[in-house]
Amino acid sequence: MGYPKFRPWATGMGLTIVAYSLSLTLGAQLPRRPSTQVASCSVRPYSVYLVGDIQHIDFLLPVNNGVYDWRQFLDLETMGRDAGGDYRYLKFGWGDRDFYMNTPSLDKIQIPRLLRTLFMPGNPTALHVNGTQALPNKSDHGMTCVGLTKSEYLELVNYLQRSFRNGKPDRIQDGFAESAGFYEGTGTYSIAHTCNNWVADGLDRVNVTTPLWSGLALPVMGKLKP
Repeated sequence: MGYPKFRPWATGMGLTIVAYSLSLTLGAQLPRRPSTQVASCSVRPYSVYLVGDIQHIDFLLPVNNGVYDWRQFLDLETMGRDAGGDYRYLKFGWGDRDFYMNTPSLDKIQIPRLLRTLFMPGNPTALHVNGTQALPNKSDHGMTCVGLTKSEYLELVNYLQRSFRNGKPDRIQDGFAESAGFYEGTGTYSIAHTCNNWVADGLDRVNVTTPLWSGLALPVMGKLKP
């Protein structure tokens, strides 16, 4: 006989999970924009790099490309623990403040912290900014270069700056690398708006195709292939 009074609930829950999974899978495949064409860096003059793994995507921009100099906004000499500041590129990431600052790698993930990050509403956020002298090795990192026009590039710079709380770089603590720091972020983090949604929203503002649902890193990176 079983437990008939629980069957309708179990069936409804199962159907909900299946429908939700299918909608996310479909949303990860469908583009936000009709065109799936992404301009390569050889076609348009201003390069933006996306560096990602299975978990997280970062923006990587030159410190100064003749259109904008990030030293006008960030004090690179106090950004990290080292006192150099002579960087050629800056890597920008965004995420849940507590989880981000306390999870330097996948093997450091704590399940209670992860569940709180995903399912508790209103989580404060932080940006992780890391200075580098050279582009990452493509064999070690998933990386794609996207070409933008001058106006698109400046719009992306504006988007990144507005991601800092009150549009100002309020440094919180040292970052994971000697050349990195954490800054107060704007917006809140949850499963409905993840670090990869943040990247996709920035790309969408500069007319770059991203998935309809951009919560995961791999679908976003997949849409960036020229």
